[in-house]
Amino acid sequence: MIGRLLIASVQLSIAALLFSCSSVSEVRPDDYLLRAKELIQKQQFQLAKIYVDSVRIRFPKEYAKIREGLSVMREINFAEQNRTLAFCDSMLEIRQNELPSAKSGFTFEKNMEYETMGHYVYRSQVQENNLGLTFLQTKVDEKGNLVLTSYYCGTRKINHDRVHVAAPDGTYTETLNVPYDGALNYRYNDGDTRYEYVCFNRRKENGVINFILLHEKQGVTVTLLGGSPKAYLLSKGDKQAMQAASNLSAILSDITKLLDEMRLAQAKLDYIYRKQNKVSENQTYTRN
Repeated sequence: MIGRLLIASVQLSIAALLFSCSSVSEVRPDDYLLRAKELIQKQQFQLAKIYVDSVRIRFPKEYAKIREGLSVMREINFAEQNRTLAFCDSMLEIRQNELPSAKSGFTFEKNMEYETMGHYVYRSQVQENNLGLTFLQTKVDEKGNLVLTSYYCGTRKINHDRVHVAAPDGTYTETLNVPYDGALNYRYNDGDTRYEYVCFNRRKENGVINFILLHEKQGVTVTLLGGSPKAYLLSKGDKQAMQAASNLSAILSDITKLLDEMRLAQAKLDYIYRKQNKVSENQTYTRN
């Protein structure tokens, strides 16, 4: 209730500024609607909406003008969504042009039998090329989401479920706990060799990627936690892969968001079309 009163107060204040040089009796609903249409041409849509709303607030019995204001409001929404489409379309072209270069160093992996979402993996980090190594892999799904995977290979069980990273200055951060599930996070022995894989989505990795990138030129120590700890120095190659994956993630995420915004804007335009056609049909029916 307080919020609505505050909005109404702001609306009236702005409208009052517009007509501060005129007496109240000289200001009519048409003046507000005309000003709203002028603001549409200037793409000042939020201010235009305030002028339309002011007709309803200041002239509550001017029913014809209030209905006319609804039509003007549809014009505002129509122009607003068209501007959104134009902006998203231009930005989408920019990001799509950047995509081939950004993903040139990656291999696309997708198991069609059980995966609905494929991932881009930096070529130096493809699992087949790193058998027998302990390392951090950063991959990007088709929508731009980053996934951090900790691979462990050694002679003993460590049963890790977290990754702790520390810089030489003593600062550190670590992932959230990701328990063993036998699916994405699993462990097994192959003879005397122990293998452990733990996947952290963007929420679970808890800022570890950003921390590593912030200390990209420094030695970052990785410690695998959960059971018996295992520490090692993150390689330069893994840092380079993480930087490339972060860049690709930003581009793919932007493309995903822009496409979502365009679909939403188009849906709103379709709704406005349907609403306007329904109003026109009703007006025709009433006249007949």
